[in-house]
This record gives sequence, structure tokens and C-alpha cells, in this order.
Amino acid sequence: MNKCEMNVRRLKSRLNIIKRPLTALWSIFLAFTIIVSVTGCSLLDLPQPENTGQPTATGPGLPVEELPALNQQQVLDDDQIFKYTLALSEAAPDFNALRPSGKADLKNLQAALLERVVDGDTLVIKIDGQSKRLRLIGIDAPESFSHHDENLRTVEGENVSRIVTALIEPGASIWLQFDTEKYDQYDRMLAYVYLDENIMLNELLARFGLVKVKSYRPNTHFHDYLKELEADAKSENLGIWRNDSELNDKRKGDNPMNKKTIYLAGGCFWGVEGYYQRLAKGVISTEVGYANGKTEDPTYHDVLRGDTGFAETLKLEYDAEQLSLREVLAHFFRIVDPTTADRQGNDIGNQYRPGIYYVDEDDFDEICDYIDARRKDYSKGIVIEVHPLNNFYEAEAYHQEYLDKNPGGYCHVNLNLADLPLTEAELAVPELKESRAEGERVDPELFERFAVELGDKQRYDRPSDEDLRQDLTDLQYRVTQDGATERPFDNEFNDHREKGIYVDIVSGEPLFSSTDKFDSGCGWPSFSKPISKGMIDYYKDHSLYRERIEVRSSSADSHLGHVFDDGPKELGGLRYCINSAALRFIALEEMEAEGYGYLMFLVE
Repeated sequence: MNKCEMNVRRLKSRLNIIKRPLTALWSIFLAFTIIVSVTGCSLLDLPQPENTGQPTATGPGLPVEELPALNQQQVLDDDQIFKYTLALSEAAPDFNALRPSGKADLKNLQAALLERVVDGDTLVIKIDGQSKRLRLIGIDAPESFSHHDENLRTVEGENVSRIVTALIEPGASIWLQFDTEKYDQYDRMLAYVYLDENIMLNELLARFGLVKVKSYRPNTHFHDYLKELEADAKSENLGIWRNDSELNDKRKGDNPMNKKTIYLAGGCFWGVEGYYQRLAKGVISTEVGYANGKTEDPTYHDVLRGDTGFAETLKLEYDAEQLSLREVLAHFFRIVDPTTADRQGNDIGNQYRPGIYYVDEDDFDEICDYIDARRKDYSKGIVIEVHPLNNFYEAEAYHQEYLDKNPGGYCHVNLNLADLPLTEAELAVPELKESRAEGERVDPELFERFAVELGDKQRYDRPSDEDLRQDLTDLQYRVTQDGATERPFDNEFNDHREKGIYVDIVSGEPLFSSTDKFDSGCGWPSFSKPISKGMIDYYKDHSLYRERIEVRSSSADSHLGHVFDDGPKELGGLRYCINSAALRFIALEEMEAEGYGYLMFLVE
């Protein structure tokens, strides 16, 4: 592109954007005159319009490689910003041929003036003499440097904000088309913004990949159309969808995305997906399907029978730098009933059971810790199953993003809750206590007020490590010696009802009686108290995200589990949450022969 062409295109771009028809005609005439007289350029040297046939917005105004990447580590300079605004202004007039409603009738829209651009999806406008904050419907821009939270600000978002600022100058006339709801919960106006009868700003930003398309029910009039534009932008690697391998390698080194995946079963997957799609930050992608069943490649109707073992499940990919696992779980608890098995909302059946299926072993302890922290918030036991993901099959295409495609479709979830910030109670934020040092022993009298005193304690020796490795299974060794945690529900004694006692699998030391066992719903065997005072040692544990009290066998120092203060009040208020892998069961009729006859009175 020669200098003459660039200067004229720059002027034409600015004038097209500002949209002042009469002024523009005079300005173009004057601009041409000045260029010819000052630079000696001939109008014949300028490029002539090409006959492109039917209007189309399937291609940008400049080749993709000429458009600078937005997701770099520095803010674009003025020339780079101009390249984007030039490309947008050249493509803009063609959109009226693609838009389902065609050319806009400005007489039927609400007129306003732009005061300033806040960021890529938010403007401040003047309407009826008052300044109003306005959110563009159906799109979501990366956070710019104007965001109040410094941790959420991005260079990518700042670049988008500057492009939009250059595209529409303060004082420009705009026209607003409203959808079902005119305001959001923050009292921001919601609208599709037209720059003239041909150009809608929302569509322009989506088509050039400057924003993500996001459904804000019930305002979904143009959602399908915007999704098509976004798909084109993705396929052409435009804007934030730019796939630059060298750039991406740099980003991985300088600003890596901590991409993680979790699978959530919470009833009908339409509503669960719809909820997470509305979260303001951190969600990378969603996909609904069927998880942890016993057949292969099931259909929706197969799963609907309820005999395949599959649960309707959301596959959630998220950026843990923006959305933590604890926040993911807090949102999940917000939209499910964690105390009800095989039912959520109006949906009944095994396929609607609540479950959390993990692919990262490191997530397991945090999931269990969060569930434990929330037990006190419910009068009934929590029955959410926690398992590793065994299998997952993508659901049929019509189930994907169902509520976006069918705004009035069935949904058992209140999607508006996604717009509300999580509370400390929902996050189960632990209290910061420094009363005891990590690993320091805790006075057993704090927990054993209701335990009996059996007199002289027998001796139970710990075998050598070599013998333990030979006698114990891998899980039993990892639990008792390394402090590991077995899977909830999928263990030997969770639902065990037989009369007898439970002893340390390492030393045989008696620990708990079946008389004190109760169903807590936590997925592990639970007891209200130990079989006797002096059998258990208590230690401060801060290995996860809140203060816990670890319990270990007194003689062999085997890790058993933890004790919590959320047990049944009528049983003393404690819950000893114990790993089955740390226990061996001695049935009542075998206690005499095994040398535990002196404890039979506690069981009979």
C-alpha cells in the first residue's frame, strides 16, 4: 500500500466511522484536494473499488497476517490500532446482508450519544440528557486496564478496548436496540448498539474476534447469529482467536494458563452447562455428556432408562488462574441439592445423581475437604459421589449449549445466580487459627469426654516397615504410613452394618465399636467416639485449606483419618471420619477367639 493510498484510506476510515454524512462528503472532497496539491498524488493512482458481487462479511478488510496479534505482552501502538479500525470500517457496511433482521430502521431505535468507551463490551452513553452505563448484549470482552481488580486486567483486553475507542469517537451518535430485559442487576442498560442502519457494534466485534460470544438469557435475540460470526472469526484466527505458535510459546513462558478439567453431575446437564457458561471469568469450554457408566457409546435414550450407570455430566475446562477449584465447587453446591441421591429438581433417576468426577489425583483431597467443610450447612448428610473419571461420552449435538439454542427450554437451575459473587460461607473459607503449631499433639480430652476408660492399656506393637510392605495392600500402606485418603463410598466399611469392633490394620489395636458407627453420608465409615480413651492420638493438620485434626493410632502411629465437630449432637457432636483401609473388622462372634473378648460388652 503506497503512502497516498494509506492517507486517503485513513481519512475515509475515520469519516465512515464517525458517520456524519454531509460533513463527511465535504471532508472527503477537501482531503482529496489537499492530498493532490501537497503530495502530487493523482486520484487515478488510488485503488478502484472491486466488484465483489453480493455483500459478504466472511472476510476481513486486511489479510490476517497484516493484523497484529492482540494477545501479546505489550499494548498495540497507534499504527497497529489503525490497522484494526481500518479493517473493521471496510467490512462493516456488508453486515446488513447477513443480519437476520436486515438493515436497521433507526427511527424505531433509541438514539443516544457516546460519552466514552469503558472497555470492549461496556460504554458510557448519554440518553435523554442522562449518563448511563451500557453493556453490549451477547458478547464478553477480555478485561482491560480499567478493571478494578488488578489481577484480572489483561493486555489483550486493553488492546480490544483501545480498538473500540478508536472505532467510535466521543460524541458520535449511536442507536440502541433492546431485547427482553433493558437493565441487568447492576443497573446497566443492555442493548445492541448500531453505528448506522448497516452496522451493529456487537456483530462487528464478534466477527473480528475482539470478544467472545456469551448468552445472557433471556436477551438472546441475536445469539445464534453472533455465534456464527464468532465461528468465522475462530476459523480465520482473528483477534483473540489468533493462533500464533511463536506468540503462544512466549505466553506459555511468561503468562501460562493453568488449564484444568473437572466433570460435574448435577441433574439435567442443560441447566448445569447454562450456569457455568454464564460465569464472568475462568471458564474455557463446556461440553455435556454421559460419565462413569458401564456400557460403551450410549445414546440419550439409553441413559434415560436409568440402567446404564451413566450420569448426565458437564465436562468443564477452566483456567485455575482465574477460577479456582474451590470456586468451581462452591458454584456447584449453589445449584444442586447435595443431600439428595438420584434426583435433582424435577428429574428423577440414577442418571441424575450428583457427582464430582476428577482426572487430576491432586484434586481429590481438595474436593473431599470442601465437602467436609460444607456438611454443617445441611441438616441431612451430603451424598455427592466423588470418583475418578472412568469414561465420558459426548452427548448428541442438540444437547450442547441447549439453553442458548432454546432460551425457553427446561432448566432446573436458577441461571441468574451465576451473576452473584460467591460468599465466604459458600467458599467455606477457613478461619486462620494459630493456637497450635503444625503437627503438634492436641489434648485428647477435648474429644474423648464420652469415651470409656478400660484401665491398663495392652501393648500393640508396630511391625517393621519390611513386614508392612509385605502384609498390607498398596492402598493400606499409603493410607496408614503416608497419610493418603481412599475414595469416598468406594471402600470396604462405609456401608458396613455387622456387629463387632474395628482395629488398627497395622497393629491390631482396638479403635472403634460398631455401636458407635453411624451413617454420616460422607462416604467413609464414621464413628461418634473411639472404643476407649488412650487408643488415639490427635494432631494439628493444615495440609489442605482449613484447620483439621488428624487422628492416628496410639501404639502403631497409623494414620486413620480426621475428627470433625459436625457429628450428631445426640451422640456427642463429633464425627470420626476414618479410612476403611486403616481398619480390620472383628465380628462379635470372633472377638473371643481373636483376643478381644474383654470388649464384647461394648458391642452386645
